[in-house]
Amino acid sequence: MDDFWNSFICTSIIYIGYFMTKIFKGYLFIIGLISIIMGLWAMLSPNFITWYPGFESIERGTPAASFVRTMSGVFVASGYILIRFIFSSSKVQLGTVLVYLCIFMLVGKLCGFLYEGSLDEGLLRRDLIVFGLGVFTLIGLYIVHKHRKNLLNYDI
Repeated sequence: MDDFWNSFICTSIIYIGYFMTKIFKGYLFIIGLISIIMGLWAMLSPNFITWYPGFESIERGTPAASFVRTMSGVFVASGYILIRFIFSSSKVQLGTVLVYLCIFMLVGKLCGFLYEGSLDEGLLRRDLIVFGLGVFTLIGLYIVHKHRKNLLNYDI
């Protein structure tokens, strides 16, 4: 009975084995590319994507527009880390992920300054405070990540 079960599993449609891994990697690669493209588009274009339902009611120069540009940096970072995870043979460390997320969020915030800060109200104080806290967080993450990497023992 065990021999029958093993041959059934190996020939089953459910168990694809190596090909299933390739299918999942392809799917994750497509999701990563879409995240990068949509994030860069929302972050770098002067006007938001009109065909995306979530952006149809957001007007330039509002706090919501600045927030969308900042959060689009998270989509770019997530897509990049996802693609890097698929093609990398080494493990991506949590500190590296956090540093990339913070960097791309700050780039999105800078794009928000560029597109949203130049309209009626100018740069808001809270946006400058958030950007300053983001830079301080990035510096802290970078220092702690480098310190932690120096503590790892590679003589295992």
